[in-house]
Amino acid sequence: MSTKSDYNAFAEHYDSVVGERKDIALYIKKLIKRYHPRAQSVLELGCGSGSMLEPLSLKYACTGIDSSRAMLKIAKKKAPRCRLIEGDITNFSLHECFDVVLCPFDTINHIASFKLWKKTFSLAHRHLNQGGIFIFDVNTETKMEDYRLDPVTAEVEDDRISFVEVSRQRRYHYTVHLTLLKKSKGKLFQRYQMHIPELIVPTEKITEQLAMHFRRVDLIDPDRGVPSEETTELFFVCSDPR
Repeated sequence: MSTKSDYNAFAEHYDSVVGERKDIALYIKKLIKRYHPRAQSVLELGCGSGSMLEPLSLKYACTGIDSSRAMLKIAKKKAPRCRLIEGDITNFSLHECFDVVLCPFDTINHIASFKLWKKTFSLAHRHLNQGGIFIFDVNTETKMEDYRLDPVTAEVEDDRISFVEVSRQRRYHYTVHLTLLKKSKGKLFQRYQMHIPELIVPTEKITEQLAMHFRRVDLIDPDRGVPSEETTELFFVCSDPR
């Protein structure tokens, strides 16, 4: 299971293994424009190294919260305009509200119990302005099974080799293993590893909980539009807060 210290130790290597994912950032910008065109402020839960805050901060007043000080240090360099806060996204109070609350890059899946998912949903709702929206995405069981069954492949760059592997402990409970081999001297490589829990929650259970806080919840498959059994990544856009 990953911990705060895991993220701190792996922070400088994280982006090189998982990528910047600018396509998802662009997609979320489109969702904000569609669902809340007048939005001016954004709070990102689990902002990590700032891959989402970097493009959003060009248009919005952005705040990010994350439990890893090392990741926030990287985010500060990427998105210097943003306010960054070290904290737990399942237990925080900023005493202010925002037009948009985001939790992208399957960060919700990294929360290892649904009880804590529910706390995060409640806190997102509590930090929204009237008319605000809450956007997050999840990995589905289909995606995790595809990753688990696929052969492990390596990404090879100039001085590094990275691997992403998925294992399953039991149904709905997975672990993503990130490994980086970074060249040090001659033919020697230094190994860095990180293990991230991924909890899958059935869609019906998620929407039932969200309905307690929002009158409208739209489910979107970014690849197919309408979600299906083949959906690998599912976006939730929650609006009209109760």
